[in-house]
Amino acid sequence: MQESVNFEEVIADRKSFGGKKSDIVYEVIKRMILYRGFTPETQLREQELAGQFRCSQGTIREALMRLADDGLVERSGYRGTRVTGLSQLEAVQMVRVRLSIERAAAREIQRTGLAEHRAMLEEITEKMDASQHAGDYLMTSELDRSFHDRIVRAAGMELLSPILQRCSLHIHRYTIGGVEVPRDNFQKPGSGEEHRLLLEDLSSRDGLRAEKAVVAHLRHVLVRWAPSLLEAVGSEAFIVAA
Repeated sequence: MQESVNFEEVIADRKSFGGKKSDIVYEVIKRMILYRGFTPETQLREQELAGQFRCSQGTIREALMRLADDGLVERSGYRGTRVTGLSQLEAVQMVRVRLSIERAAAREIQRTGLAEHRAMLEEITEKMDASQHAGDYLMTSELDRSFHDRIVRAAGMELLSPILQRCSLHIHRYTIGGVEVPRDNFQKPGSGEEHRLLLEDLSSRDGLRAEKAVVAHLRHVLVRWAPSLLEAVGSEAFIVAA
């Protein structure tokens, strides 16, 4: 188990995490998992965590259930709760699934348009700028997932949103928790600006341009964060036919 978390100090930053105690516990543990503060197979014991966070076991249980929904932990009656692992094979398939969903969304958006969602998408990119400036790269990744989820919803593909969210979260887990790229270089380019450019491509009413843009965007992410994962996925996955 990691060193004790001062729950009162975390409360002071509640604006970033949300109001409920379980929301705060959820966000803190999720961050520890993504940054490998809690490594795969680590046992997360409710009683110990409740003492560290200075809250009830019910609060811890609620947070762990949400983490289980994310696939970050696995809960078992006899084994308790443990942090899950993520293999390269799983990460590869998640990249492929994400590509499939986002390709389809990019094409469909050329029919539906983005007018109703543009203001929200622009607001997300502004928040990305602020979080990156603050050095909160995990918050930037959260905003990244919100941006891409909004695109899928704008395309009328709401039922695929949970699948995209799961894949995106674990791709970020693979990249954020890895050591391939020095953290000084992590997201050195402006994430907000990259997504503003992507938004322009998605708003172009040109299906081929939009599809090429989302594919190139994800490829660029892997080039910058996890070159080995890009190689494992294979270049053929990023080909866009005219």
